[in-house]
Amino acid sequence: MPPFDLSRLRRDLKRRSAERAEAAGRRGHGSMALVREHLDTFEQLHRDGASWVDIAAALAAQGVMQGFGASLRPITGKRLTALVASVRRERVRRAAADRVRAQRSDLDRARHPAGEAPDPVPSSAVQPLALSSDLAAPHDPDGPDPLPSAEDMRLKALAAVQKLLRKDPA
Repeated sequence: MPPFDLSRLRRDLKRRSAERAEAAGRRGHGSMALVREHLDTFEQLHRDGASWVDIAAALAAQGVMQGFGASLRPITGKRLTALVASVRRERVRRAAADRVRAQRSDLDRARHPAGEAPDPVPSSAVQPLALSSDLAAPHDPDGPDPLPSAEDMRLKALAAVQKLLRKDPA
């Protein structure tokens, strides 16, 4: 995002109103971020009588551009009003989402205001999951294993098949 000088913007607006000359801008980018950051100021300038075209021309004189790559050109009034409308819609959506979030009972808003992440749970506080004692199978360390090993299952299957493979004594 190019550097932004608010007092220069006001001076450029006055000069633009007086002479209505086309200003050449230097290459730059980040017009959406610039509008997000300074929307209130732009709206105040508009309420004070500056047109969106004049505000856009003053921004273009400071190097605020629109487009990408080869299509990069100074910002226009139409593009500026589109960005302003987009940021306004974004703010309305964010405010609605914040209101819904504020009503959620599962969030601890006192500890974690909007925008802050909760503290991670320390690993010492995390306990491994275990089955309930009534669901766990009884285990006798001296008795046979409740589940046969893979080798035991293979030997049992081989014994069943060997009966079929025995040669006839006759």
